Amino acid sequence: MPTPENGDPTGMNKSRAASSNELSALFRPNSIAVVGASPTQIWGRQALENIQKLGYSGKVAVVNPKYEEVLGYPCYPSIKSMPFVPEAIFVLRNRESTVSVIEEAADAGVRAAVAVAIGFAETGAEGAAAQARIVDVAQAAGLVVVGPNCSGLINWVDRVPLHLGDVQARPAGRVALFAQGGGPKTSLVANKRGVHWSHIVTCGNEAVLGSADFLRYFVDDPRVKVICGFVEAIRDPERFFFECDRARAANKPVIILKAGRSEAAQRMAAAHTGALASPYRLYRELFRRHGVVQVESMEDLLASAIIMQARRSPGEGRLGVASASGGLLELILDESAKYPSLNYPNFEARTASKLRDLLPNVLECKNPLDSWGVANMEDSYPKILETVARDPNFDVVATFYDPNQAGTGNAYEQDVFADSAVKAAAATDKLVTLITPLAGSTPPEAVEDFLDKDVAVLGIQDAFGALDRAVRWARPVAPIADEPPIDSSGMAKLIREFEGKPFAGRPALDFLAAAGIPVVESRFVTDVNNAVRAAEEVGYPVVVKIGDTGTLHRTELSGVVTNLRDAQDVSKAAERLFSAGSKVLIIQPYVRDGIEMILGLETDDVLGTFVLIGQGGIWTEIMDDAALRPVGLRVGEPEQMLAELRTGRLLRGVRGAAALDTQALVGAVRRLDAIARSLGDQLRSIDINPLFVRKQGVVAVDALIVPAHGSRNK
Repeated sequence: MPTPENGDPTGMNKSRAASSNELSALFRPNSIAVVGASPTQIWGRQALENIQKLGYSGKVAVVNPKYEEVLGYPCYPSIKSMPFVPEAIFVLRNRESTVSVIEEAADAGVRAAVAVAIGFAETGAEGAAAQARIVDVAQAAGLVVVGPNCSGLINWVDRVPLHLGDVQARPAGRVALFAQGGGPKTSLVANKRGVHWSHIVTCGNEAVLGSADFLRYFVDDPRVKVICGFVEAIRDPERFFFECDRARAANKPVIILKAGRSEAAQRMAAAHTGALASPYRLYRELFRRHGVVQVESMEDLLASAIIMQARRSPGEGRLGVASASGGLLELILDESAKYPSLNYPNFEARTASKLRDLLPNVLECKNPLDSWGVANMEDSYPKILETVARDPNFDVVATFYDPNQAGTGNAYEQDVFADSAVKAAAATDKLVTLITPLAGSTPPEAVEDFLDKDVAVLGIQDAFGALDRAVRWARPVAPIADEPPIDSSGMAKLIREFEGKPFAGRPALDFLAAAGIPVVESRFVTDVNNAVRAAEEVGYPVVVKIGDTGTLHRTELSGVVTNLRDAQDVSKAAERLFSAGSKVLIIQPYVRDGIEMILGLETDDVLGTFVLIGQGGIWTEIMDDAALRPVGLRVGEPEQMLAELRTGRLLRGVRGAAALDTQALVGAVRRLDAIARSLGDQLRSIDINPLFVRKQGVVAVDALIVPAHGSRNK
């Protein structure tokens, strides 16, 4: 199997894995040349102003044959004419000139480059050829390149701006961002919500360096605590998710906002950066498998980053909440109820006793606490919140804070709530949060002041989702489950016999049986008399269906006749199917008890193979009730898949119906996973539909096996 060091196993990205040492020439170069900068062109001038503004300490030069100096920096006609070889270059030229500059840089021994020009693989064959030239040159010289079609990078820790556009000097944080899009990057970096960035980089077309490389660098950099990403498509999934696993092992959350959840957005991604986007549901399951924190909006990404950059952890999500507004507490309960990981333990007896002394008798002493009507708020509220914060039953302490008090509010009360949160944070090592009714309403300078005092400010719509994601991310990951034994050699032999062609009928059922998946008793006949005799042997009622191995979709051909109760019915059905051209018929008992399910393997060209389970029979497409996971199931994942299905309630028994054998169903799912783990490179898909789940056991009555292209040579 390919490893991250072997390059791209999918063939979608021809680049090799760059080491953190190689990337240090990009993020921490000791010298920079800005190619194409001038005193009159806004982008080139701004690139040099950014270097001055951030206080970059290395050597800086300009490459432009028109000038001898620009903004006080020496200017040379070419890279080769410079008195030193710059470690990194920032290329501000058009497509054709960019290729020439990369060639010159490679020849001169430059180690890293940022190429911002557009018009490469995202635009068609001519641009793709120009991009391929960059890749060839860079790989031959060991030159790492960001872009093209990007806006560059910023490293606030080491004060390195190789960035197209204005860069603001700011204190370095511990949250890094890689983005497959300049617009989202700008919005996230410009946030005034309190996320403190250490590094940001836009990936562009990922011709040489991709998101997996940037992940690797951020995982290895001890100054980065949290890694965020805006992703359109993952060109190198094996390396990308390998780095996600490394990040989890290093206790660094990876927070991903995935665009392209709709078909229209996927088409836009292809036009934007040349990315080929796989279905979002597959990404979602891979993110879950590899411990990625998934968000669906920029607001959610920022909220999660705020929680995860904090010096304090939300622990197990045990909330202790106090507020002077019952209505706002109701909104808190409504919002937090969406997240099962969050809960509201009771006050410890000692806490309840102290609070009772601070509250009017008319107020109930329970969590969350409504403190409306407390006399002398300035004196009592800090004591209330500190008492809650000291309770060992809680991991997170929260109170409301609303800076929008023009109109009917009292601003002094908000100062009391804010001061109380600050005092509670000073008195405990727990995560303390101020929850605002409207997200983003707190002035940025106030947000920063609160963060300095270990108080996070979050909107009510953001807070609980962010807390839930942090709590779930911190939980241990189940190990990969052991494989049940299967006859993989026998199954591989069947695949070879069909020379890579799909097959159904007897060989498909034999294939499942070799994996230990129970199959229905079947007779295979070639004439009407034997069809009647077979029906009598298996016992009425029976099913008669087309049995030709090349007939893949019998139902659409009216090739399945069910509930035949006597010889006359069987004879009539068999005559019709033989007359229609069938050479072989299958005679099976008519399975009536249990629930029809579908089990399958589904392969994506980029993201790999997935195990699927859902409602089967004629309801598969109508109900759209299915769950899937990447192959290599973890302990407990088949059970989780069943819990996600609406059909799961029927399996467990409803309205007095007996529960069905879900353990046997779980066993079938595990055996399907074992097939994929043993023969995955030889299979495109498996479709078992239906598989009946009964009070005791399961039984497959039909299947379709589709080998991978070229598997006949395996």
